[in-house]
Amino acid sequence: MTLAAQPTANRDTIIETNQSLLTSVPLPFASVAFSDSYHSALLRNLKVDGGLVVFSRPADSFYVSSAVGFPPRAESFEQELSQFCRMIDSSVFKLNGNVIRVAQVFSHMPMIRRMADLSGYRYLRIYQINDFLAAKGYWLMFFRDLANASSAGVLINRSLSSPQFRDSLTEDILAPSRDEALDEIVLSWVTLLDKRDKETEEHTERVARMAVKLARRLGINGLSLKNLWRGALLHDIGKIVIPDEILYKPGPLTEDEWHIMRLHPKIVKDLLKNFTIPKEVLEIPFSHHEKWDGSGYPDRLAGKDIPLSARIFSLVDVWDAMRVDRPYRKCFPESGIKAYLQSQSGKHFDPEITPVFIDLIHADS
Repeated sequence: MTLAAQPTANRDTIIETNQSLLTSVPLPFASVAFSDSYHSALLRNLKVDGGLVVFSRPADSFYVSSAVGFPPRAESFEQELSQFCRMIDSSVFKLNGNVIRVAQVFSHMPMIRRMADLSGYRYLRIYQINDFLAAKGYWLMFFRDLANASSAGVLINRSLSSPQFRDSLTEDILAPSRDEALDEIVLSWVTLLDKRDKETEEHTERVARMAVKLARRLGINGLSLKNLWRGALLHDIGKIVIPDEILYKPGPLTEDEWHIMRLHPKIVKDLLKNFTIPKEVLEIPFSHHEKWDGSGYPDRLAGKDIPLSARIFSLVDVWDAMRVDRPYRKCFPESGIKAYLQSQSGKHFDPEITPVFIDLIHADS
């Protein structure tokens, strides 16, 4: 994908900030690195021709999380890029400002040099990114001419910590309406989670579709239905920061491990606090592990104190989990799943919604 040469308005008055120059790029910018839609818009706004975002996971191995304006990349490209980022770690190159000649830094890295040459890139700027997914990461911005390379550095240093810049990016650049901008935010976070765990992708799409089906049967429509869909897509976002040894454990979790796992709904609040997201969208991520009898988490809500969308989604989430093999157990037969859902009506699940859902899955089977 190459960036179209699109003129952009001068946003200096919008994004100017009195804060000092950044030594690292804080959230929410780090999250946008995982969405090429965000990445494209940000690069275009800064008059950057192309960019690579690379993160370290594990600490000694770097991988590309987002690339805009480059032809398809070979595996050897990733290896060279990892080597290059380790050189950055060793302070061979200065961060956050210096314009560097591509021919100079990639003279002994033929794959990266060739791809830069094919794209016409002659200059490079490197910025450090700190993110909750990785101890360190770098944003490599490529330019065709020196003037844009120089001016973009001034803009990025003045803007990345500015709320006005984030808002203008979300509302004015990415989408013609706030509604579409919200969808971009949701999809960027879902993409982020999928990059960490590809197995979540199918689960997320399945439960979101089924939650919408059930909500329609219950008479929910319009914006409330759309926000339920968005919330369903975001339901497991908090698991992004759960340690791998817990998230991918092949057997049942210990009580201490469950304590950490049960933090993931609360983690969502921290991850999304810098984004303008309607409260209705966040009901499912915050409350889908609450139970009708008050024995759930994180807030031990009971009955109709639990938001309706979360009561709908909890049924769908449990149903889907029981239909999938896990490393420590096989999936349940359909008859066993229905029996379990019925047995939990008035305990785990809303007793008015449970029979409607059982009718729905019976009709779909």
